[in-house]
Amino acid sequence: MKTSYTSIDLFCGPGGLATGFHWAGIKPLIAVEWSETTANTYALNHEADILPLARYLEDPASCASFFEPGDRTLLILGDINLVDDALIKKILESRFSCSSVDIVTGGAPCESFSMAGDRKEDDDRNELFMNILRIARAVDSKMFLFENVKGLFSKKHNGKAGAMYEYVCSYFESKIQGRPSYHLASKSKDVVLRKAVDYGVPQQRERLFLVGLNDRLQLDFTYPIPTHGPGKEFNFISVEDALMDLPQIDMGQESTIYEEPRCEVTKKARWYRDIMRARSLPSEHPITYLPNHKAPGHISKMHERIKAIRPGESMKSAYERLMAEGKEDLVARVFPKKIYAARNRRLLLDAPSFTVTSHCLDEMIHPVLDRGLSPREAARLQSFPDWYEFTGPYVEFHGSFIQDQYEQIGDAIPPLLAYALGLEIVNTLSKSGGD
Repeated sequence: MKTSYTSIDLFCGPGGLATGFHWAGIKPLIAVEWSETTANTYALNHEADILPLARYLEDPASCASFFEPGDRTLLILGDINLVDDALIKKILESRFSCSSVDIVTGGAPCESFSMAGDRKEDDDRNELFMNILRIARAVDSKMFLFENVKGLFSKKHNGKAGAMYEYVCSYFESKIQGRPSYHLASKSKDVVLRKAVDYGVPQQRERLFLVGLNDRLQLDFTYPIPTHGPGKEFNFISVEDALMDLPQIDMGQESTIYEEPRCEVTKKARWYRDIMRARSLPSEHPITYLPNHKAPGHISKMHERIKAIRPGESMKSAYERLMAEGKEDLVARVFPKKIYAARNRRLLLDAPSFTVTSHCLDEMIHPVLDRGLSPREAARLQSFPDWYEFTGPYVEFHGSFIQDQYEQIGDAIPPLLAYALGLEIVNTLSKSGGD
């Protein structure tokens, strides 16, 4: 696909934002990611070269080939805090023969903002978002985009609940003499909070997006209007729409077979599956097999617990129902001593999924089969198309430095949500009239 606009993709993850932006016509020239397995996934799917930052800092001469003219995205593997402005400018000028990009994007790690995290006020990760403005200023980009979790709205700053959001907004609009400055398209919580389900993602995920506009330009950005739901052309995409055309494998099994089920489907299911199967939105990746469709195995106690959980129930609600039914023996045999409300939640076929997170292997149960989801199924709920292949280990201990396939998928921005935002960004840029 021919792209007309360019970006720098900070905290790029496995490439959810880049995929949606690609559909909209925006190409990343530079990406930055700290996790090697995640960077490998991005590079594979977005035809990027990987520049090891540690090697460059130790011996710049050994990395000279990365600065030769080319058109492939350059992904910097390393700590964003060590990626200085000079390196960004050097890559743009020597590799891409330009000095700026249209937009700098970034979804800084959200653990310290998330309601599920410890939310410490002095967490070093609280300051990572500043790199977005730093690099936007360095290249004088026309726009920037900051993505994060809804929990940022209530995060404390200087002991005041909710003040972190105000601090982030004021920082993005701060002025430095002689440097580019930006204003936010909106700070209204009702406006900047977007629901993935409203844009065709089969998932009840909420994320906030702050859009910065360069003060030297006359830019006007409007947040995308929802395309799905009651009263729209298509209602919300359900779990059934998203998953049930995939091979229905049992726990521990894997399938790479890619066939079209021969059955009648609804119009909205066909719309979604056409995107997943690369029949509608553009892709340069032919689908010859189905990657990452390996179902988890479960020990017998876990499998028996899963079988006892009904659609829409979680470990906690199933535990309460079984206890009320007098099935204490079953509960004592297969349920843990500590009951978690967010674990072992069986999906409903006729509704969108709840939020896919980095813990999705432990949190999500297939709506029909008695097992957890495969990475491919989790990716479908995130709206990653089937050509998108996730590299790295199938599963790792969650505290590991290595990001496994499930964690990569759960941490990503849903491509269809990114696509909706990307279309509006392109609309804004197309009216900018240049520099």
